[in-house]
Amino acid sequence: MTENLTGLFAALIFITVALTALSIGLLTTLEALRVTVRTKTFGLVVAVNLVVVPLTAWALVEWVGLIPSMAAGVLLCSICAGGPIALKASQIARSDLLWALSLTVVLLIVNVISLPLWSSLLFDQTMAIRLGDLLGVLVLAIIVPVTVGIWTARRGSDVDRWSGYATGVSNVTLVLAVAVGVFGNLDELVAALTSPVFAVSLAIVAIAGTIGWLVPDNRSRRQASSLATLNRATSVALLVVGRAFPDRTEVFTAVVVFGLVQTVVALAVASYWRWVGSTTSAPATV
Repeated sequence: MTENLTGLFAALIFITVALTALSIGLLTTLEALRVTVRTKTFGLVVAVNLVVVPLTAWALVEWVGLIPSMAAGVLLCSICAGGPIALKASQIARSDLLWALSLTVVLLIVNVISLPLWSSLLFDQTMAIRLGDLLGVLVLAIIVPVTVGIWTARRGSDVDRWSGYATGVSNVTLVLAVAVGVFGNLDELVAALTSPVFAVSLAIVAIAGTIGWLVPDNRSRRQASSLATLNRATSVALLVVGRAFPDRTEVFTAVVVFGLVQTVVALAVASYWRWVGSTTSAPATV
């Protein structure tokens, strides 16, 4: 991408992540979050997201032998936990939305610590990310908006409407940011859809969702855990790309492919669970 497009892309992604974090904070109450976080199952799902998924992704990337730049994009998605699409997918599936919301809040916040740590351990040395490139922007884009959202929700009214506004604007800025990125890397993106990146992304998403489902709990929470685990925070990954890899088109391409794959899988799984739930709960006909 040209310098102007790179700057526009980075700005749009920062706004997207910040507004997403603000929206989630507005929907969160400290009381509900405190009760949910104290359950043993919650900690297990968080550990799966922060440890098992990144290590699984690393093993698959190493086994397939992706080139370092593509591997960095895929790994970046795997270590960015807390994708907000899980909330919409959980809503479609009619699973435990509070559980999905609590997971998303905690995982987004913990990314500030886990993302720099995992990038230093898993990335090829040629794709290393400096802590200074991440910490400040992650705090500004995640910690501050979530805190403002939670504080506002405790003192304000009509927070659902304001959260809806923030979500709507963030959706628009994300679409614009991806459009800018695709415009600058169209040939690479088309090629990646028929490359090992697509298959590796699909495998990681499928394995992550399965592991999330296997964590013992009631059916509604297991569905929410599965959807939250397979949905990675690709908007955060794109934020890192714009900050740390502005001239590495392969990294951007891998993140976009991963994001497309996880979105399609999440919505398909959620729709299936909704259909199964509606058929099993329907009264029998005579």
